[in-house]
Amino acid sequence: MTTIPLAPVARRRFLVRLSSAAAGMAALLSRPAALSASQLPRVGAGSDPDAWIDRLTGEQRVMIHAHNYFMTALVDARTMLGNARDAYGIPEGAYSIAVITHGQAIQGLLRDEIWQRFALGEFYKVNDRGTGAPATRNIYLTPQDGEPADAVVPDLMRRGVTFVVCNVAVKNLAKKLAPAGTSPDPIRDELAAGLVPGAVLVPDVFVSMQRAQKRGVAYIFTDRSR
Repeated sequence: MTTIPLAPVARRRFLVRLSSAAAGMAALLSRPAALSASQLPRVGAGSDPDAWIDRLTGEQRVMIHAHNYFMTALVDARTMLGNARDAYGIPEGAYSIAVITHGQAIQGLLRDEIWQRFALGEFYKVNDRGTGAPATRNIYLTPQDGEPADAVVPDLMRRGVTFVVCNVAVKNLAKKLAPAGTSPDPIRDELAAGLVPGAVLVPDVFVSMQRAQKRGVAYIFTDRSR
């Protein structure tokens, strides 16, 4: 178990392998549309891009940064919450975790209809574990075979985890999905509107992470294949 410092730290590439905590059997989780209205709103134009930092109200605050492997970030977030509770006696309400995504990791925070509309399973080479065919829905919203049952976005949101999406990554994805010779802007708008309810869109996650570190939020880069 790695002890994460709470003081601001310089950005560095290191992997944190958290020991697995025992998890109880979880009931099938509801889809994101059923999440409480108290969940975080997306940050739109004209809004405070640092508003998500203010939502990290726990005594312990940490960012888990994911670039390619979103599932790893989900597992690490749920394991950190469980281990802090069971091994350190820190209530989950005192532990504020933000999962910060850019690059391919933003796939986990797009709704099912976006996966279907743009064939993201094929685009990201993500297969449905049941059929082996390219996924036609966001696989990170429901439990997956071989992964902890509670390592899913809706469950972690209910437990207080904040999910942050980089708008630069959204723009880059729109450019790749746009037909040749067409503007990617309409697709960018559709992707931004198609985020899982509760996900926070920020202009640039690197700037956001730097500003969060300046305000005392610890940083972990976790981006390995499972």
